[in-house]
Amino acid sequence: MATAPRFSGEPDRARARRVELILSELESLPTLNAVAVRILELTTDVESDAREVVELVASDPALSARVLALCRCHERGRASDVTTVERAVLLLGFEAVRTAVLAVQVFDVIDGMDSPGGERTRQNPTFDREAFWLHSLAVAVVAEQLAIRGTQVADLGGGEAFTAGLLHDLGQLVLHVLLPESFDRVCQITETHSASLDRACRQIIGLDTHTAGKKLAEHWGLPQSLVDVIWLNGQPFEGLPATCNRRLVAVITLADALVRSRYISAGGQWARAENLSTLAIPVGVTADELDAITAELHERVTSRAEALGLNVASNPTILLRSISRANKSLARANAGMRQRERLARQQTALLQAISRFHGAVGADAAVMDVLAAIAADGPEILGGTVIAALYEGVGGEGWHLVQIGEDGRPSSIRSVDPPDEGMGLRVLLEEEAVKGSLASLVPWLIPLVDLDPGDPNVVSFGLPCERGGSAILLVAREEEPLGDRAELACLVRTWQAALGAAAEHEFTAQVTEQLAESNRSILEMQETLSRHQTLATLGEVAAGAAHEMNNPLTVISGRAQLLQSRLLDQTLRKAAGEISQQAQRLSDMITALRSFAEPVVPERRPVDLADLVMRVVQKYGPGERRTPSVNTILVESLPPAWLDPELVSTALGELVRNAVESRGSRHIELRIAIDPLEDRLRMEVRDDGAGLSPHALRHAFDPFFSDKPAGRQPGLGLARANRFVEAHGGTITLVNAAGGGAIAAIWLPGWRIPAPPAAGDAGARAA
Repeated sequence: MATAPRFSGEPDRARARRVELILSELESLPTLNAVAVRILELTTDVESDAREVVELVASDPALSARVLALCRCHERGRASDVTTVERAVLLLGFEAVRTAVLAVQVFDVIDGMDSPGGERTRQNPTFDREAFWLHSLAVAVVAEQLAIRGTQVADLGGGEAFTAGLLHDLGQLVLHVLLPESFDRVCQITETHSASLDRACRQIIGLDTHTAGKKLAEHWGLPQSLVDVIWLNGQPFEGLPATCNRRLVAVITLADALVRSRYISAGGQWARAENLSTLAIPVGVTADELDAITAELHERVTSRAEALGLNVASNPTILLRSISRANKSLARANAGMRQRERLARQQTALLQAISRFHGAVGADAAVMDVLAAIAADGPEILGGTVIAALYEGVGGEGWHLVQIGEDGRPSSIRSVDPPDEGMGLRVLLEEEAVKGSLASLVPWLIPLVDLDPGDPNVVSFGLPCERGGSAILLVAREEEPLGDRAELACLVRTWQAALGAAAEHEFTAQVTEQLAESNRSILEMQETLSRHQTLATLGEVAAGAAHEMNNPLTVISGRAQLLQSRLLDQTLRKAAGEISQQAQRLSDMITALRSFAEPVVPERRPVDLADLVMRVVQKYGPGERRTPSVNTILVESLPPAWLDPELVSTALGELVRNAVESRGSRHIELRIAIDPLEDRLRMEVRDDGAGLSPHALRHAFDPFFSDKPAGRQPGLGLARANRFVEAHGGTITLVNAAGGGAIAAIWLPGWRIPAPPAAGDAGARAA
């Protein structure tokens, strides 16, 4: 079954913004002048003084002429020679004067406006402004007669109904003035597809004619009854809100349907299959009365047009135009039937193609299988053979050019570089709107495919996908495709979904690997955080305990030294000395722990690395026992380093001490070099000892951890070294060498001496 036409429009956000702009333009439209507003107020109030109305009408020459002309068309006016505004107002009444005011003001204001947005009216537009005035006047004439004849609306005045009919389609005129090109496109679509004018307006412009007319009527301060008619005409009587003037709306709805049934309408106002008898029930008129009104319609329209000074055609011309309109409506109906038949055949072919595609592509199909299935549908759907496809991989895999063989299967695949670094294929599809010939595609692609760039039969077809898998198909077209892209939308979405699913399978494998790597990084960060928290806790404990413990330790050390100096027994003297040494050792340990509670701020200065290494080896090396031996290697012409020599020498010394004390170590290599990749200073200590246990590698930087026998070391050396290196923005790494032993390295970024400020910069700072 053929479906109703779908209208392409802007994205929701852009359409909402456009509606805001349209409404703001409505607010900026010219208003009715003060004379018109005051006359509308007076003629709405039945207790108003007629003399004030006469004075106001007489003050406006154009309005005076219009009222006198309207009086001459009145039955009693034709019988008497009315030459003054006073007699005309008394003869016509307030309702007729209000009609003349609106006819002069509304139509003159609208006719003199240009599009604020700069849109231009098309040549040979679908929306005919003269036909619109004719339709509005015809609805007003019929509404006036319905108000006079209808038994359910007997209390409505004919003048009020005439005015409401004249303005009922004000919204159409507003959109035509504000957006002439866009609104004419709407009218063209409704003419071609026999679609709803307001539905097409909402989808293309974002605002329907009834809402636009209501906003302008409220801006002008028109009576609420007219606002209700402009907003609600055409709605079923049963669905109208009780708060509105339902009977007046029903009169205008019936009048509008009757006029359109006689093909007196502008572009986009095609006749619908409405039941006039049903619409006549709330008004209270019979079928015979409707026929009588219709019989006098053309003559009354011509007469009232002359009275109001509207530039419309004569009676015979109106009749001929109605007949022409009817013929166009019949032609449009026939064209619509042929189009629906074509759509039915097209949709049958598309459903069959979708079924074949699903049968050829499974849930876990690879990208190449999907491209092969798409190529199989090329001759029938795209009107030619798919000869190549440019495919975008996922997860940073890049772009691939896939050649399609004569059997419809991918014959070769190769990687290609995008024309612009970082550009995605989906972005290219959106920016270039790839729909034309190969010559307008992308110049860099032409040399990659053995095709004539000037061949008009080679076209491209884009398949953008949100999460990767976007592709461009190159088609050697032999005949017209089954339809345009909008008509192929269902099948195209099927292709896109299959490509996207295949791309997701590839992407999932990469994401799994990345997730595993992220988990490893998180674990490392958690270990680092835990170590920092431990150090902070120890520092806080040490800072609190240092004060309480240092005083007793000072007393113990002092008394032990005093005893050592006074005791004569060598055994006792030695014991007193050990007490003093251990008290001092405990005091040094507390001092070291306190350093964890205080931030380390390096005092950087230029340092000769050879001198620093020599002092480290002298202080932390094997000393006089010469075992193990230490070999130092420095890169020739190594420049001075910008660092804190005390902190770095202490950290490097701890690495040397651990290498010296490593079990089985006989040879130590201390190497200073520069990392060429990231320009970091590398201080590496390599030994040939027993290496580090897995437990030691995990906890080497934890305070009080030591893999040596109890009592040998307090386990604070590497923890302090790590803090000193981190204060320089560097890191320490510990690994076991492949041939045995351990490798400890300090990595220091930003080690080069900063360049002195330029003279201009120094002067600026001095100023």
